Amino acid sequence: MPKLSINLIVYSSKELAYIPYLFESLKKQTFQDWEMLVIDNGSDGNVLQMVEDNLKALNKSYRVLKQGANVGFANGHNTGYKETTAPYILLQNPDMYLLPDALEKMVNFLDQHQDVSTVSARLMRWDFEAKQFTSDIDAIGIRLLRNRRAVEWLTRERWAKDSESKDVCDMYDKNVVEVFGVSGAFPMYRKSALDKLLLPGNNIFDPTYHSYKEDLDLAYRLRNAGYTSYVLLDAVAYHDRTAAGPKTLGDFAAAKNKRLQSKYVRFHSYKNHLRTLYKNEYWQNFLLDSPFILWFELKKFIYFLLTSPAILFKCWWEIIKNFKYTREAKRAIHASRKMYWKGLRRWF
Repeated sequence: MPKLSINLIVYSSKELAYIPYLFESLKKQTFQDWEMLVIDNGSDGNVLQMVEDNLKALNKSYRVLKQGANVGFANGHNTGYKETTAPYILLQNPDMYLLPDALEKMVNFLDQHQDVSTVSARLMRWDFEAKQFTSDIDAIGIRLLRNRRAVEWLTRERWAKDSESKDVCDMYDKNVVEVFGVSGAFPMYRKSALDKLLLPGNNIFDPTYHSYKEDLDLAYRLRNAGYTSYVLLDAVAYHDRTAAGPKTLGDFAAAKNKRLQSKYVRFHSYKNHLRTLYKNEYWQNFLLDSPFILWFELKKFIYFLLTSPAILFKCWWEIIKNFKYTREAKRAIHASRKMYWKGLRRWF
């Protein structure tokens, strides 16, 4: 049995341009004890055929799991998880290019630190249109603000010893940094940890989410259960992110970024963020930070009401429609908790 299962969702012919680069980087990996699960979310064009051709050229073991339609990131990876037997699972986005030692360093870190549930590489921005690897950060994990706004930490900051960001300067010479959770673009999970945190239906992700905020929800659940997550700063992967957040954290920058997002992203991000908080927050932490949380959510509600009322109403209809599952998931999460509520406060 391979040590690592790389689970890849394919669904759009837009991914065709990325596939040769992804598999070129996989071919160059110093760690090769992996198999691939290809989750076909009703892909169009010949993207699935291209993936299979590349896997055959690498002489790699693989399986194709056909979904019949685009069931989203959450349900796609739920299907992949249920078919995975390897001790480690990597959720692989197609729009990535990995440096040769990325997988080896990530696997070795999990081997050497049995208390760690999740690891990721330092994600850097890939200007795919210009075919350039940039020195700008894509994400160093997930950062939670006191109002519970979740951001890709240090996104768009320059990775350099003389960076304008103090955080970057402080970590530049380090090999690893602990984070609240890792980005969903490139997470490697210890399967035995996920097995203990399943939601109703034996799912790793909430199946009602479809897409967006699944990584935040799972990061909360892992933290609440006492697990830790790290980003390896000396392991690098490049990512051509399509829904990148703003560099600055102010309200104006957030509003501007929302206007740039598609209706699809805004819809799923808004409803899933609210459900993530409902399921995972300790009431003590919510009470302590309620002025910040409620003020932030009120501003978002007013913004959507004024700019996208149809999305707002659709979001709340989805929340109400799926509330039964959300409530059951909350009970499962509470049953798996091991962390005292004060233990999470350092992340806010």
